[in-house]
This record gives sequence, structure tokens and C-alpha cells, in this order.
Amino acid sequence: MRTSTLENAQNTVSPALSKLVKEIQLALDQAQPEYLPQAVCDVLREHASVVGLLNTQQQTGNAERYIRHVLYSHPMGLYTIVALVWCPGQITPVHGHYTWCSYIVLKGSMQEECFVWDQQKKCAVRREQAIKGPGDAQASHAGLESVHRLRNVGNDVSISIHVYGVDAQRVSTHVNRIVMSA
Repeated sequence: MRTSTLENAQNTVSPALSKLVKEIQLALDQAQPEYLPQAVCDVLREHASVVGLLNTQQQTGNAERYIRHVLYSHPMGLYTIVALVWCPGQITPVHGHYTWCSYIVLKGSMQEECFVWDQQKKCAVRREQAIKGPGDAQASHAGLESVHRLRNVGNDVSISIHVYGVDAQRVSTHVNRIVMSA
């Protein structure tokens, strides 16, 4: 199934998550707009461990669809940190983003297919694919310059952390810009 569910965050913030939030905020405060997603991606690479970041519930998958757990949302809605938990074979639709995005694989094996947007045909054309493992991270600006699709290609649950430039209440509707592919 290609859809996901959104789970609310726990009221408690772990010390590991608190440190991640502080470092993301510092990176955002210091980054030039064109470097902002990459600055967050750099911070994520420094926190490439699931140890202490997620509780047990936030590491559990759903056999029907991947799950998004909101871990933190900036009080002014500037960004939201989300953990995605993927059971084997779960996949996103082909999509760009309405907002900037940075993500890192914490656990498992994810395939990222990258596409080029064909403006004339109004569709995405597959360009390449890569297998991403723990510690692999990616960043993109809003728009159709970074169209991709993610899939858990491993035999176990995969976990990735995504940071989106949108408030938590809009994660379900204002992140993925689903497009047709050729």
C-alpha cells in the first residue's frame, strides 16, 4: 500500500531528541536559505543512531502501510521532525516536495529512485536508483528538481528520520507533491 499513517508524538522528549532539536535549530539559524536543507542534513548525519532517539513504539511498523511518528514540531511551525517506520516492501508514491526536506536512514535498507521532471510531458522520468543504509542522508529544496520514491528493500523494518519545513498539522497534506511517472 502506498499511503501512510501519522502517529502523534509522545509528550516526553528524550535527551537524544532534545539535542537533535537544538542542533537543527542552530543550523537553521546560521544557514543561508539556499543551504538550509543541506545544513539540516549535516546535523542528521551526526545523529545517525536510533539509540535513545526513538522509544519502542516509535520503532514498530505497521504491516499495511509505513507509519510517520511526529517527534517534534517547532512552536512557530518552522519545521517538523518525523520518524518513518517501513515494513519490508513498503513504498512511497513518486513525489517532489512542497517544502524543503532532509532525511537520514537510521536502520535497514532503503532504495531511493531519483527522477527528472519532464516539463513538456508533465511527468517524472526515472534517472537512477541507489540503496541507502544507516547513515545515508539526503536533502532537497521544494519543487520538482528532486523527485524521488523511497522503498524498504530489506527483509526487516527500516527507520528513517525526516525533517520538513512545515508545521506538524500540515505534514500529511503539505509535504509530498505526488506526480505521474513515465
